[in-house]
Amino acid sequence: MRAWPVRVVFASILVGSLAAKDRTTDMLVDSRSLEPAVIRVAQSGGLAFRQKTTIMGTDIRALIFDAAGCSRPVLIALLSLTFEEEPAIRSAREPGYDLRYVYIERSWDEPPRLAVYVERIKYAALAVLGFTRFTPFRQVLLVESPPHCPVTNDVDWRSVWRRAPPAPISPPSTSL
Repeated sequence: MRAWPVRVVFASILVGSLAAKDRTTDMLVDSRSLEPAVIRVAQSGGLAFRQKTTIMGTDIRALIFDAAGCSRPVLIALLSLTFEEEPAIRSAREPGYDLRYVYIERSWDEPPRLAVYVERIKYAALAVLGFTRFTPFRQVLLVESPPHCPVTNDVDWRSVWRRAPPAPISPPSTSL
């Protein structure tokens, strides 16, 4: 057996792994990094940002918004994909508030551990291949809204995970 076909295979693997690493999508790990995106998306959906806070009795960071037609504020928190904060969230929950968990293009009423994991793997694979416009961060949105407040259902939360469009490549300047 000749050595050059083996070298070509290994060189292809090396180049492929470097290209995949270059296109990695998990650049932001800290939940505070997504907070500006959450605020921007919520404001574009008609919510008015009031303040940052922590959920009562916990150290879980949350954002408070006012919504037109809602008697009480809307609370939005970024949770980890493992939902380790879930017991604290349930115990500190405002009475009568509706909980909704949002991850990219799906939402659930209960914490969907397996479903979110599958969605993250799916979007990570699609992102490496360049087939999605979303970045699969390690956070899930928890939208806690007061009863009879449908405003949060109208917000396009997918935009939180939407990738920024690539910067246009400007032609090289030619100076004579």
